[in-house]
Amino acid sequence: MATTIWTSFYPYVQPYLPGCPEIVIEAHLQETAADFCADSEVWRYTLDTDYTSANTRDYEIDVPTGSLLESILFLQVNGIPITHVSERHFNMMTNADGTEIKGTPTYFSIFEDASIRFYPTPSSKLTFNGLAILKPKLSATGVEGFIFDAHSRAIASGTIAKLAEIPGKEWSSPDLAMQHRVMYERCIAKAKGRDTRRVNLRVASMGFAD
Repeated sequence: MATTIWTSFYPYVQPYLPGCPEIVIEAHLQETAADFCADSEVWRYTLDTDYTSANTRDYEIDVPTGSLLESILFLQVNGIPITHVSERHFNMMTNADGTEIKGTPTYFSIFEDASIRFYPTPSSKLTFNGLAILKPKLSATGVEGFIFDAHSRAIASGTIAKLAEIPGKEWSSPDLAMQHRVMYERCIAKAKGRDTRRVNLRVASMGFAD
């Protein structure tokens, strides 16, 4: 889907912040959109099937232009799901002599915000794929169209909250900031909880008459 540029958000932001320069609004929209996507996990990206090679544990993840890898929601190796752990766990996952353990990976972590690191280190060619969480770069020209269509008001509220908190400006307003902060956080919770509600609906039991 095409990118929706930042100026499309202005009608939802400018009426609340008279006198705020557009360049300041855009900078805060960029920051808020990245935070929203990271916290709500709404931008999901299917990872193309790739392959490991023997004795290589780090693999760069290709993501769309203008985006950053925030997290991995799901990853599988040879069709078997593996567990996401933090990087610090890898310091404990070595042989007694400090060398790498090799085999079929059962764990992974995100390495340097752009790659995944497998444990054990793959000892052969294996397939892997999964589902990633993305966020826009701060240099992005806008957001994906589906994000704007579904969450433009939420991102606008988060932006208003950030800008209204700035002291000593003609648009400063602690009350406005608080109001939109609450709205923004509710929108994040609603967006993130959407999958849970859908799953509950899919698996809900049905009663049958005798």
